Amino acid sequence: MLAAAQVAADHAELWPPAALAALSAIGWLPFVLAVAPLPSEGDLAFVASSIVLSPSFPLNVALPATALLGLAFSASVLSATGEVVLLRAIDRLRGIAPISRSIDEEAARAWLIRIVASLPALAAAVALLVGVVGVAPGEYQSPDLGQGPFLARLARDVWPLLVLEAAAILVGQAFAAGAVRASVGPERISVGRALSEGFRGLSRRPLRRIAIAVGSDAALGAWLVVSWALLRVLWTPIGRQAEDGALLTPASAALLVGFVAIWLCLVAGGGVLHAWSSTWWSLEDPPGIGERREGGGERWT
Repeated sequence: MLAAAQVAADHAELWPPAALAALSAIGWLPFVLAVAPLPSEGDLAFVASSIVLSPSFPLNVALPATALLGLAFSASVLSATGEVVLLRAIDRLRGIAPISRSIDEEAARAWLIRIVASLPALAAAVALLVGVVGVAPGEYQSPDLGQGPFLARLARDVWPLLVLEAAAILVGQAFAAGAVRASVGPERISVGRALSEGFRGLSRRPLRRIAIAVGSDAALGAWLVVSWALLRVLWTPIGRQAEDGALLTPASAALLVGFVAIWLCLVAGGGVLHAWSSTWWSLEDPPGIGERREGGGERWT
């Protein structure tokens, strides 16, 4: 872990692709939540009733859902591309000669592996959604104010499904990490064999792999919370001036420029964090005997 942190800190060329991978995966969330906070229970009820009672229902649900799916697809492709570029850079530092595949081909393979690895989490998410739909009307219509806010009561009702979702995400991350590295490695192997290598690595040292996933996610979660808190504080005066119609004044423009600059710095910090995480995973998969090395050098150069 410390060796991975040192490598990530010493090699700035790892930061841009890592930042792209992190930002397109989940790094956008603090920015969105800071600029557009979560709606209240009343807002949710109003939006839900407006959607259901609209004459264009269910088209007004299908079209936004399709747009969101397209956006999620684009973000996942960008994240896979950034991850592949990052892993190639890490392999160069390890002295491993690159193979002749193009970035496009490797990104497509990494994307497919991630989709396969995320299937258990997607299935758990569907079960969680069904559970929430089943209990949400009762919790909303008969709120018990003494038992906490609406979302907390929902979480209490479906906590086994939340635990299942978290476990599926961690196992999927541990599986995908090994499979993607096998796919991007120096040997030309099929996607099926890369998936087999990921499963073999997870079954060989499951606790170690899950522990790395937990540590990486904990660090990512801390970065997300800190980023959201800082961006929320910075956006408060900007949002107030936007409500007053004074967003184009020099003072508001200066605040907006500062907000964007700090957000970019936070994105760079997320890139360093993701570079550390990917390097840590790469240290778990040292190159095997007989694999090609550039110049026969050390593992890290």
